[in-house]
Amino acid sequence: MRKAKLQAIYLMIFFISLGSGFTSCTKVGASGVNTSGPAFSYITTMNLAPYGDSANVYFGGNEYPGGAIPVGSYSTSYFKVASGSFDVEFKTPSSDSLLAEIPSSPFDSLGFYTLIVYNDSSNGIAKAAKITDNFSNVTNDSAYIRFFNLSPDMPSVDLYINSTKVQSARTPADNILNTFYNNFQAIPNGYYTIEAKQAGTNIVVGTVLNGSLLNGQVYTIFLEELHGNSGNSFGLSILQFSDN
Repeated sequence: MRKAKLQAIYLMIFFISLGSGFTSCTKVGASGVNTSGPAFSYITTMNLAPYGDSANVYFGGNEYPGGAIPVGSYSTSYFKVASGSFDVEFKTPSSDSLLAEIPSSPFDSLGFYTLIVYNDSSNGIAKAAKITDNFSNVTNDSAYIRFFNLSPDMPSVDLYINSTKVQSARTPADNILNTFYNNFQAIPNGYYTIEAKQAGTNIVVGTVLNGSLLNGQVYTIFLEELHGNSGNSFGLSILQFSDN
């Protein structure tokens, strides 16, 4: 099942519903960055707060051009900003009110970061966090994955790969405080079936993802929550970051 995502952000945005396969985006590797010019950091954004709102992004008070990021959307490649220490604000387009904020922190030269807007509880306020994407241990001998539970109404899930439980009792946005979950873990390359189940049960949340994990590639798997007229629904999605 494939759902179309809004495209009102500076980068083309894709939503991958369960069963739709893998979507790839380009990671700007260190070998592909021109180090002779100004220092830049590389950033992606994910607005996955189902109880939030669309958001414009401000870096150190300066709005990044490209328009608002709708709820449920995420960028599929990195964009660059001048390196330095600054805060990041997410503001609602309709009222320019502050939706969420990341306090001032360093954005290093040639650093890669994922900025997430999220809810960590049902009907909770929107929050934002900066995650450092560390590719230093990535080699061509394995594929690499990490998993985020970004569904506030799915309080605990287990992650299965090829029917084997690989992570247990993952709670909403637990990767924000436990930064171990932000690391990419090595896995042999191959064709996989990936499932998220309600913790301690065999109840699959949504539909299964099927696809190949390739050597030298890194993947962020995440459980997201959608709100509609018929109630809440959940989707397991994946972003692939490539050196190509």
